[in-house]
Amino acid sequence: MSKKKNKINDGHYLELMDRLHVLMSNLDTHIASHPLAENEPDVKKKISKAFKHLWEAYQLVGNKIPE
Repeated sequence: MSKKKNKINDGHYLELMDRLHVLMSNLDTHIASHPLAENEPDVKKKISKAFKHLWEAYQLVGNKIPE
């Protein structure tokens, strides 16, 4: 049995980009700027990596927007 894919419309691209932006903003405001996150290099590195992956996903979605 094949997995059914969701029907995608043009609005889904900007919607997902917006949600990624909200998530990155929250990550920056509430997690990356936390004193422990700023003072512990191993924690800071993981948070930075998460932000990097979210940013890459944001760019990837943006590049898939139909013209």
